[in-house]
Amino acid sequence: MTTLTAFDRQVWQATLRHFRPPEPSPYLADPVGWIRDRLGEHVWSKQREIAESVRDNRRTAVKSCHNAGKSWIASRLCAWWLDTHPPGEAFVVSTAPTYKQVHAILWEEIRAAAKKAAAKGKPLPGRVLQSDEWKLDDGTLIGFGRKPADTDEHGFQGIHRRYVLVVMDEACGIPGQLWTAVEAITTNADCRILAIGNPDDPATEFAEVCKPGSGWNVIRINGLETPNMTPDLVAAQPSLAELFDRLGLGPSAEFVPEGLRPLMLDPEWVADKITRWGVESPRFTSKVLGDFPDIGEDVLIPPALIRAAQERECQPGPWSILGVDVARYGSDRTIIMLRRGPVARVVGDYAKQSTTETTGKVIAACREYHVDEIRVDGVGVGGGVVDQLVEQGHDVVDMQAGAAAIDSEHFANARAEWYWGLRERFEAGDIDLDPADDDLAAQLGAIKYKITSRGQVQIESKDDMRKRGLPSPDRADALMLTAAAPAMPDQIVEDEDIVDADASISLY
Repeated sequence: MTTLTAFDRQVWQATLRHFRPPEPSPYLADPVGWIRDRLGEHVWSKQREIAESVRDNRRTAVKSCHNAGKSWIASRLCAWWLDTHPPGEAFVVSTAPTYKQVHAILWEEIRAAAKKAAAKGKPLPGRVLQSDEWKLDDGTLIGFGRKPADTDEHGFQGIHRRYVLVVMDEACGIPGQLWTAVEAITTNADCRILAIGNPDDPATEFAEVCKPGSGWNVIRINGLETPNMTPDLVAAQPSLAELFDRLGLGPSAEFVPEGLRPLMLDPEWVADKITRWGVESPRFTSKVLGDFPDIGEDVLIPPALIRAAQERECQPGPWSILGVDVARYGSDRTIIMLRRGPVARVVGDYAKQSTTETTGKVIAACREYHVDEIRVDGVGVGGGVVDQLVEQGHDVVDMQAGAAAIDSEHFANARAEWYWGLRERFEAGDIDLDPADDDLAAQLGAIKYKITSRGQVQIESKDDMRKRGLPSPDRADALMLTAAAPAMPDQIVEDEDIVDADASISLY
């Protein structure tokens, strides 16, 4: 029998350590503990529920309100996944409706997590790159963020690891073909899918997986149940306190560190949206209550078209139009909308100002943006703005929404004809909206229409919208004014009132 020397024993022990499987991470079953101990961060109750669901369920869907920390927790779970599974055996994939969302939201949070771990002296394995890739030190790719083509069912081919985690961020905007692509790389029992986002559109794959019986574990984050909805902050907002009472909800008593509160849903913001959007609006249901709105076939512009317009990046056209919706009373606002070809943006938003002030704002906007055409809602108090602009020597299109439509066979009045034309712009992909303008999106998504007994399209009146608890669609109306059939420059006559009592447009 051969006796091993001390040196031989050391060699054999080193060889055994090399081939012996690494000890499982103590945090493999404790993602919340990993976030706490490795990064020193706090996880609030709904984030904890998400983390534990990803640990325990193959498919997790999270329909969430605005500002609940959904992308943050998704990024931490990506880091936990790669840090706790054997090196090289795990992979993380993320996707979103646009590459900008992949890069600037989820992967920016993942990079922040890696920096925080390194700063605490506990670096994560490998390197998280600015290119939205995660590689081990030997160059092995273990994670990436991608936005394949919407129709590419094979967009994530080539990923063959035992432990795959896929994060679908802003999941409502991800088309069905990419859901198929994700399913193709998560076929074994050790894989996980986390789909997370605002529940904007009930006609999406995200809405389907959030339905009972889908096989997904579904989590809802209601903004009225988030940590900032404390008794004192809710009481400070009368409209919010009234909503809590009506829904039978109690304020939150959950502890979160004070440093996190500014990052979470603010009661004052919610109270503002009660006023600006109305609690019955689809946008409020989605962004605040964290649920899919009940959207019928009578909605003029479906959520998918609004979202697409906000994600679109078009080049401005050569012809510029100002649409001016003049406030009439109370909480209504005067809105000045600028449209250059497909690109439309609000350039003026004012409350409780005189018609002379409005006229001055319009003239200033014309000078600043080199406007070719001014269109003013001339009904009621707007008529004063039309008159004053003419007195100042400006050519104005007086838009009379209640007048007869050009195509009176199919439209009940000019307003219906103009709004239908706006809808057709959305359907044709010929409109580019500010992605940050939630007020405009909320108003557009709340407008309904019906077909009269004569077969005409009729748009819901402002009075009927108020009966539903919705505010006046000031921003939507201003956009609609810019999208009506344009008046040609040679049709505008200076200093001569050409008014037809039956016409929908008066030219000055």
